[in-house]
Formats: sequence, structure tokens, C-alpha cells
Amino acid sequence: MAEQVTIQEASYRLNLSQAEIRRYIREGRLQAHREGGPRGRAWLVELPEDGWLDDDKSRYQEMAEQMPVWWWPTESKSGKVHYVADVGIEETVPVFLCGLVSENIWTAPRCTEADCCPQCLEIARGQGLPLALEG
Repeated sequence: MAEQVTIQEASYRLNLSQAEIRRYIREGRLQAHREGGPRGRAWLVELPEDGWLDDDKSRYQEMAEQMPVWWWPTESKSGKVHYVADVGIEETVPVFLCGLVSENIWTAPRCTEADCCPQCLEIARGQGLPLALEG
């Protein structure tokens, strides 16, 4: 059986507002029931299984899946392209798999293995990440 917590605790644990928790309960996307306690009847929310996504996180994940993984670290688009596995919502300084830090990134949607940073390529392959390379 799933862990049951108050709406306030569910809000904290799922990083959602209490209003959003209530909306998901009304929509049937989170399970909850009323239970008596020392202070009267309170709602208990069943915490969802790992991997559950709210609307915003789901949209963000869809956007991230559509983004290219190879990027130029310089505006001149010279040298090697590098792999960015995850770009956070608040990320301001891109860090590539190889550890290189850049002030900005420029997309390299069409690249070949020869265009890629060898260290990024090795790490990506070792982690089983999608490469999306041409040719």
C-alpha cells in the first residue's frame, strides 16, 4: 500500500502547491480519502509511485526529449561539439559531459562522430545515452 500523508505533506514531498494537490485529487490523478483524527476529519493523500509526473514536469520532460544533445560551446561554432545530457530549468552555465563549462551553447543538430568531443562521446556511450549522430 502506498504511503499516505496529509495534503500539506504531499505538497511538500511532490513540490506542488496545496491547490494543485487538491486539483489532482478532484481529477482522480492522486488518490485520497478522509480519515478521522484528533483534530477532526482530514484528507490523506496516497503518494504516487516513483516516476509520477505532474503536468509541468511532464511538459518539461517532453521538451527535453526533443532537444538536440550535441552543442557548440562557442558562438563561432568551431572546434568540437559537446554533449549536454540535461539542461535544467534554472541552468545558466551549461556543463558538458566532459566537464567543460561554457557561457552559452549553440545547437549542433546535425553532426557526425568526427565533429564530437571524444571524451563526451566516450561518456555518452558508456552511459548508454542517445547519440543522434548523422552518417
